[in-house]
Amino acid sequence: MNAPELLNDVSHGRSLRSEEHAVAWGVEGALSWAGFRQEVATWRQQLQSMAGSGVAIHQPVPQTFMACLCAVWSLGKAAVVSASGFRDTAELLPRLHQQLGDRSHERGFSLGVDVPQKALKIANGESPALLLFTSGSSGTPTLVAKSLRQLDAEIAMLEELWGESVDGSVFVSTVSHHHMYGLPFALLWPLARGSAFSSEGLPYLESLEVRARHHRLTLVTSPVQLDNLPAGLDWSLLQEKTSRIFSAGAALSAITAQTCLDCFAKPVTEIYGSTETGAVAWREQPAVRLWRCLPAVQVRTADRGSQLSIHSPALSSEPQSWLTVADTGDVHSPQEFALRGRVDRIVKVGGKRVSLSGLESALQEHPLVSSAKVVVLPQRKSRLGAVVVLSAQGNAILIDQGKSAVNAMLLESIGSLPERVALPRYWRYVTTMPINSQGKTVNDALVSLFHQEHQPTLPDVLATQASGDERELTLRIPENLYFFSGHFPGNPVVPGVVQIHWVFHYAGEIYPALRHFLRLENIKFQHILQPGDIATLHLQRQDGSEKLLFRLYSPRVQYSSGRILFGALAEESHPVDGGK
Repeated sequence: MNAPELLNDVSHGRSLRSEEHAVAWGVEGALSWAGFRQEVATWRQQLQSMAGSGVAIHQPVPQTFMACLCAVWSLGKAAVVSASGFRDTAELLPRLHQQLGDRSHERGFSLGVDVPQKALKIANGESPALLLFTSGSSGTPTLVAKSLRQLDAEIAMLEELWGESVDGSVFVSTVSHHHMYGLPFALLWPLARGSAFSSEGLPYLESLEVRARHHRLTLVTSPVQLDNLPAGLDWSLLQEKTSRIFSAGAALSAITAQTCLDCFAKPVTEIYGSTETGAVAWREQPAVRLWRCLPAVQVRTADRGSQLSIHSPALSSEPQSWLTVADTGDVHSPQEFALRGRVDRIVKVGGKRVSLSGLESALQEHPLVSSAKVVVLPQRKSRLGAVVVLSAQGNAILIDQGKSAVNAMLLESIGSLPERVALPRYWRYVTTMPINSQGKTVNDALVSLFHQEHQPTLPDVLATQASGDERELTLRIPENLYFFSGHFPGNPVVPGVVQIHWVFHYAGEIYPALRHFLRLENIKFQHILQPGDIATLHLQRQDGSEKLLFRLYSPRVQYSSGRILFGALAEESHPVDGGK
């Protein structure tokens, strides 16, 4: 894996692998190398007539995304990729946004665009192959350009460290492939090295056991999923069939790291990096707590003190080239360091400078707290709000003594840090932090918890399937769902009446002929539905009648089920007297 143009070779179909070699695995079986090259050729034919030096692509299906990406590269063009369907380009690239419009509702699309001159400068003068945007978790999204050489350099380091351990496995991912963690780890690396990747995403870990029955697996995931491992999985099977587990997006708590070690019988390999830097370092708790740099990567502190600077072949081949990042830390050697926080999270509250990272660290040291985020609330005179995931002990106190008592305990523990005016004024207690498609906690989602009018009332629809009169929708329950308020402190659940409301909402979209509700029948609520849960809503219009069956379930439990009768059925069953 030392070839300097590895991805370029793969994109052009130059490979020694056999025609039958499996590139991807899905429900319909394997996609062969010959089949993949044909998909790339089909995309190339469609894209080559597009004007511009780049192609903006948004393809939710990993297999389709990779074929489209390789076609773009084989044409010598740059791929513009965005996890949010290009809505984050509005301010940065007005002309591109104008061309794209708001197409985020589409399942997949591609469009010829002009690559801005700014991208050439960002890529150190090299021809940019990939244009991405930072997640915007701490500010406005920023354009990042990557050359094929930079991408190859990162993949070569991954292979040097872990190539042998992932041999013979299929890469499966719970994270988006539209950013610089999911893309290199879940797609580019396996494609370049000759391993297969899953042609479908893994929206929830309950499906991991099903995949393990057919393949040995390398899991690419994030702390959000690992914090909520499903109960009742066949851990003996997963211990045997899981080659390696990668996690990125945030640091894994010591508790979660130990839980994963107990369940999988192997440590989670945590990755530290960013969109700008790519993968920088790794660790495997509890044995390795310091971050260790990838091969050929070095770290040092910048002139400003504890702010970190990174040298990596995935950034530049020039030995004197260093990138100063927004993270602070303690450097133990050029290859080992500990993280502290971020320097770009200093805000002014009431005229006082406050470190949001410092407040979060102080809160997380309290025994009642599992994790915490602090945000500025512009609509509340720029005062601070704290979003807290409580420990088991903290939840017990919240239930027994109430929110005010927990607020007072946490305020007392951090009272000596900032000025009183800069202490959090507003508090929200959640089961898990709200996340985006990349598994990151974004500022806007946290702020929305303090403004009920901004909180979602419907679940996120991850996938839909249709068969005759039946429909299935895969739903994810948002952590900041409006209806969690008051249901219940320390243990939020989706009320049964809300589940019925969702059934009516989606039934109205799918079966517009069903109207004039008559009554509910056989309604059962069998299991609580909580923040972050993934559930499938099955709807079936019975024999074309005005009777609708519904079932809300996961692979492990059934949440609710029942039957809804609509008015038209009553009119047919009880005709008006004298009607002829």
